[in-house]
Amino acid sequence: MKNRHHQKRNDTIKQKTMIESLIFQTNWGIKKINGSPEESITEIIKTELDCIVELNLVEDLLIIKKFVDDVKSAFNIKPVTERGDFCRSPVAIALGIGKVDDITKIRTPIAWHELLAKKLLSIYYPTDMRNSVVDYAKQNGYNVSTYLGKPIIKLNKVFLLLERAR
Repeated sequence: MKNRHHQKRNDTIKQKTMIESLIFQTNWGIKKINGSPEESITEIIKTELDCIVELNLVEDLLIIKKFVDDVKSAFNIKPVTERGDFCRSPVAIALGIGKVDDITKIRTPIAWHELLAKKLLSIYYPTDMRNSVVDYAKQNGYNVSTYLGKPIIKLNKVFLLLERAR
């Protein structure tokens, strides 16, 4: 009985820490991109973060961010601009998962519940580097598999499809 209580408490603390980390990293990222962001972008980010927490996607987003950061440090490449499922989300853009030329053009929050229902979220890397990115993921403990012949990383709630930019 006591162990269950401690495990539940530890899980609650872990979840709270991940949420705080996601919020901090998002706010830090948006300030790096846009200096002092407009209030409309701040409101969209707050709405998206609430939805992400409600859908329990916090851990998956933090894993994707870690993966993108690891690939950036290993190969000095970022996801392709304006491609993939994350390029319409200010939260994902602030985390460095998605890239756009101008974040101020985004006026509505992305529907995270639709992305969760989709299950398979795409991220694009340059064609000549995509296989190296996949190999890196395999070698560094990410759960890599294939879906219709394309590499995916299995996460808790979604799958990350590693696409080639054409």
